[in-house]
Amino acid sequence: MKGLFLLIMRWCIILMFWTAPAFAGSGYDNSSALQGLTEVKVYFDVSAGKPDGLLQRMDLVEQTLRQLEQNGLAVKAVIGFRAGASRYITAGKHYVLDEEIAVKEKIAEWVQKFAARDVTVEQCSIAAAQQDIAATDFLPEVTVVQNGFVSLIGYQSKGYAVIPMN
Repeated sequence: MKGLFLLIMRWCIILMFWTAPAFAGSGYDNSSALQGLTEVKVYFDVSAGKPDGLLQRMDLVEQTLRQLEQNGLAVKAVIGFRAGASRYITAGKHYVLDEEIAVKEKIAEWVQKFAARDVTVEQCSIAAAQQDIAATDFLPEVTVVQNGFVSLIGYQSKGYAVIPMN
């Protein structure tokens, strides 16, 4: 059952990227959902371990944050990395295949842009250990937390909407 759910979620994400250009200037809006809001809080739970998929998710995070701000909302956001995604937010050229280095560098640029916008970027130390990544090897903009799930629970308890990005 869980496998079917994940398959459906992946196809939904793929369809979003295929259809997004067609709807980008279409006049669709989210005013009904955002009515009465002045601030939103969101936690992006990023675990995608494939480089191209991870790049797409970073673009989707940026697009989501931008559209929220364009709707006049103050945005508090956290991007929590874990699982295979962890390898792509490390400094240097380690932890990825040679052919993935260009993607890793683009993801590092995304992390720098997010941090410059006051978006908190966190890395689970348990996931880092499982990937054999030293906690000191992450980009300087990344805060390594003891347990990403505990962090996610804390943010969700504070009213952050959780967006799974696996």
